[in-house]
Amino acid sequence: MIKKLVMKMRQSIWFIPSVYSILASFLALGTVLIDTTFNDAVKDYIPTYLRTSVDLAQTILGTISGALLTMTTITFSTIMVVLTMYSSQFSPRTLQNFLNAPSTQRVLGLFMGGFVYSILSLLFMRKQSITHEVISASVAVILAVVCLAFFSYFIHKVGTSIQVSRLIRELVEDVLRTIEDDRTAVKKGPIVTMEEKPSFTISHSRVTEFPSNSFGYVQYMDFDQLADWAAENQAVIDITSPIGTFIGTKSVLATVYHNAALSEINIASCFTIGEERSTLQDIGYGIEKIAEIGLRALSPGINDPNTAVRCLHSLGEVLEQASYLPEGFAVMYTTNSEPCLVAPRFNMKDYLYAAFSQMSFYGRQDASVLNAMMDSLIYIVRSRSSSSQTPHEVRRIGEYVWNRFDHSVFEALDTERLLDKQQTLRMLTSVN
Repeated sequence: MIKKLVMKMRQSIWFIPSVYSILASFLALGTVLIDTTFNDAVKDYIPTYLRTSVDLAQTILGTISGALLTMTTITFSTIMVVLTMYSSQFSPRTLQNFLNAPSTQRVLGLFMGGFVYSILSLLFMRKQSITHEVISASVAVILAVVCLAFFSYFIHKVGTSIQVSRLIRELVEDVLRTIEDDRTAVKKGPIVTMEEKPSFTISHSRVTEFPSNSFGYVQYMDFDQLADWAAENQAVIDITSPIGTFIGTKSVLATVYHNAALSEINIASCFTIGEERSTLQDIGYGIEKIAEIGLRALSPGINDPNTAVRCLHSLGEVLEQASYLPEGFAVMYTTNSEPCLVAPRFNMKDYLYAAFSQMSFYGRQDASVLNAMMDSLIYIVRSRSSSSQTPHEVRRIGEYVWNRFDHSVFEALDTERLLDKQQTLRMLTSVN
């Protein structure tokens, strides 16, 4: 449950600004207490140039609160402009990458926190109850300077984030983190990868299916909680709806093989279902987002094949790293070496197809697109892959994309270069 909560907080734009606003509220209450109740005890420790009269403090706090509210409005407007550009120029699937960026949320939270501090401090700044000098205005000035510095950083962030090369790199780094997390989980956890799914019907007499209570995409699974519950009940959970799958309210999330009665658990609570897929555990979705930017670049309205080429080269790096992941079925074992959880894993052929299938169709008359695809495939197969099936799958997808292109529109020089790379790819895949 904690992991699901952390995931929801990562996907929400309101969490970090809310935390900053709460902290600003406590800061405002603290400075008000210093200015009222504890003034005599701390005034000797505060420099005189940080203390102001109540009238001046009211003027400063009112001015700063109005200015920070204006900066917050400008920030919101800028975010909406960037989101519109992301949706129209790149892909609607990339919106969350900008919204969920910690820098975006922290800048917004800092502006909101500064406004909350200023308006709360102004509320308690009354000449009738405070006859001495106060420090609330000086703290507000410091916050305003910090907000101004972060506003400059935010403008710089927006200017770089709308560059397609920066966006592609961020998407690549995001999916590479997911791949690394997957590799780490396989190394640390009691997980064994098998090519064939083991059979449980012989050792278990009962079968119970657990349907979904909502519809959408499977974004996250709490494998540890599922495995612990299965071990406690001496049962085996067979995941039938893997990460990234779209499920309906009648779809089966998991099938449980057991002999005795099961303890109470809501299997659906171990799954996070959402409107959009998430790259937290879904490597294929990260690959599709990169490919979709390339697809948008190949559309007649944008007509930017160089961006598509950049996407294909970046996909080569992602797929090369993904080729080290084990394939088949991941089986988790109990401390007694009994299987308790079985989950299907995506294979290399799935990732290759997600990366090249659509772009090979929409860019079938562009020699530079096919050239970039061959470069990526050659790069993948030249690496030391842990899967013996990778060269075979690379060869298959290479022949697949080659046949999808319209070679009749290519010039002789294009064909000559492409044939050289096709021959290189065939030679590398046949040797391996």
